[in-house]
Amino acid sequence: MAGAGTSDAQARRDAAIAAYRRGDEDALALIGEALREMPNDGGLLISEAALKVGRGDPNALARIESIIRRAPDWVDGQIALAEFRWESGEIQCYLKEIEAALSRLPRHAGLWKAYIRLLAGTGRPSDAADAAHNARQQGFDLPMLRLIEAVHSGSAGDHARAEALLAGLPRDLPDLPLQLARHHLRGGRHDAAVIELDEARRRYPEDISAWALTEITWRLTGDSRHDWLAGNEDLAGPMDLALSSIDLDALTQCLRALHGTSARPVGQSVRRGTQTRGDIFIRAEEPIAALRVQLDAAVQAFWHALPAEDMSHPLLRHRQTEPILAIGWSIRITGGGFHVSHVHPGGVLSSAFYVAVPGTLDAKKEEGWIELGRPPDDLSLDLGPLRSFEPKPGRLVLFPSYLYHGTRPFPEGERLSVAFDVAHAGKVFS
Repeated sequence: MAGAGTSDAQARRDAAIAAYRRGDEDALALIGEALREMPNDGGLLISEAALKVGRGDPNALARIESIIRRAPDWVDGQIALAEFRWESGEIQCYLKEIEAALSRLPRHAGLWKAYIRLLAGTGRPSDAADAAHNARQQGFDLPMLRLIEAVHSGSAGDHARAEALLAGLPRDLPDLPLQLARHHLRGGRHDAAVIELDEARRRYPEDISAWALTEITWRLTGDSRHDWLAGNEDLAGPMDLALSSIDLDALTQCLRALHGTSARPVGQSVRRGTQTRGDIFIRAEEPIAALRVQLDAAVQAFWHALPAEDMSHPLLRHRQTEPILAIGWSIRITGGGFHVSHVHPGGVLSSAFYVAVPGTLDAKKEEGWIELGRPPDDLSLDLGPLRSFEPKPGRLVLFPSYLYHGTRPFPEGERLSVAFDVAHAGKVFS
């Protein structure tokens, strides 16, 4: 009987979290009922907090805070609390609990890893490098941690520190060739970057980050392979979907209601904007479900019009498989907002679908346009985008995930969009 009761409680727990992810109206009540049976379940506690934050509950984080005071080594809870606070605009105290935990548990590797990631994800690479250094001083002086310190030092512009840390690291360190290539690009050693990227792709042929740096490096060096990788215009482009103004208005209202935070999420590319949590495509709202049908059809059409299969190409090697919408989210940006240049390592195609855009955008200045191929700022490269596309309501832009992409800022108004990654049948993305 005890086993049956435990199984029933687990089933109620799973059903409550599924209701939260779908956006069901009774999700909070279901999570509350499940918590009465499983009061220390991390997934339930974080889901409850997310729902309450979205509803503006001033006590949304109280239960997580209480548990962290008793169990400061709850790493997932520390991460969630810091992220909730950051996204609520509490930028002065979002790391307070995890820093207190590290002062009590200075040799807790999981807390250090989370702390470094939170610092880097909130635009503090120098502090992240210092945190990696401090972790090393606590007895974790491992090659991977030295590499992490080097990565964040380089992002912060301290190239001498990065150089010293990279020197002498074992060549079999999995991520070393990629990070050496990044370091060489910052130092203007483009040919050395080519050599390291050849090795990075040899080790991990489907590593999107390696292919993204390869695109930039081949362009810088005039490598003839660049045209093969990114020169075909059929690899990217806009598609205007058949959504009426009524459809777009309904979708706009639905998506706006999901943007309950006041600041960008940790570790994401949006600036002066917000982003929804979880996979938007599993939500129950009818406008979102209808949009997914349209997007899936558009992706299928785009995919089957791609150039012929090429087993050496990072996108076209998958040409004979079926595309799958892997995960989706919504972004809301207001005046002055934009996306920094970035890539999505979890897909083979990436996207931007525009639901609403300001009517005052200056097309001549390309305000709010998406740019493909502009390097991230931390590389300090004088290289412009390969292509740019104008945002319009109902427009979908698809492009290879290995192309860096970002957007130009716009002065006023609201841009509301949906983005998603496309995977392919036979491969599972985390």
